[in-house]
Amino acid sequence: MQKKNIVKKFIILLVFLVSCNNQKKIKNQVIIESIIQTEKVEKDIDDPAIWYNNDDPSRSLIIGTQKDIQGGLIVYNLKGEIDKSKSVYNLSRPNNVDVLNEVSVNGRLIDIAVTTERFKNSLRIFSLPEMTELDGGGLRVFKGDENPEPMGVSLWKDEEGNAHAVVGKKNGVSGEYLDQYKLIYNDKISAFELSYLRSFGKFSGKKEIEAITVDKEDHFIYYSDEGFGIRKYYADPKYGSDEILNFGNDFVGDHEGISIINKEKKYILVSDQQQVNQFRIFSDESDHLEIGSFYVNCIDSDGSEFHPGPFPEPFADGLFVAMSDDLSFHYYSWEQIKEYFNE
Repeated sequence: MQKKNIVKKFIILLVFLVSCNNQKKIKNQVIIESIIQTEKVEKDIDDPAIWYNNDDPSRSLIIGTQKDIQGGLIVYNLKGEIDKSKSVYNLSRPNNVDVLNEVSVNGRLIDIAVTTERFKNSLRIFSLPEMTELDGGGLRVFKGDENPEPMGVSLWKDEEGNAHAVVGKKNGVSGEYLDQYKLIYNDKISAFELSYLRSFGKFSGKKEIEAITVDKEDHFIYYSDEGFGIRKYYADPKYGSDEILNFGNDFVGDHEGISIINKEKKYILVSDQQQVNQFRIFSDESDHLEIGSFYVNCIDSDGSEFHPGPFPEPFADGLFVAMSDDLSFHYYSWEQIKEYFNE
């Protein structure tokens, strides 16, 4: 018992020292306070996505994952209130979520939300804004693996308007950590099916790969190789599966959520997690040099998302949403963070 107490005291001391060290790093930094914190849930959350309502921006939605064995996709309005009529429950540890607008489906265009259902090794697809199921109960991914546990997901649209899903797993081998699938709608069953395209993606072996995002305009994939850096690939398989480059190799915490910031210029924003609560800003130029950072009041952010709007005030010029370990998502305006993007 005495030995256990000594070990416990040592761990507490170590955590305290790390915390003090990180506090020193941000001592002279401004901490940006969120304008809105969403209603809290009872179970762990992870990743947000923003669905923009072109007809009425005030009715845009924030969709967040609640990653529990009895989890769900929690839908929030711009006031941070949960919309229980749209939220989807009883999903088996949904991990990450992404949305895609104007997907071509047999001559018509629809908006979709896609999440990974980790403990069922599946993708789940829902229409927006209704959140109606479009997957027949789930679509199996990584069929060659016995228990792959899909985690990260990001969506891309090809020249024909077809949706693609880039999916990462809990554990993987360097060179084939991610899979890419085309989403093909089958009118006979009123649901999507998956067409496997490729496996790709280097892995350092240090921790894991979870956060994935696609620059939907310039057609690049970025993902966080935690403890190593951010890796970049072509979204279109016809350009090959070789890594273009990697960058951001000096983080304090884990490399986590990635957001594309598209305002007057384009930037790549990455969460530097664990005690730091910092977001690191990288240029969209080919070398992706770091040009700034900022600190926020959300805690150990796993996932984040940005949309340029316009939204109603106070998010008229853009909305940044970040997951926080306090079981809520935090909303920040572009006005609050834009000064940190000055090169």
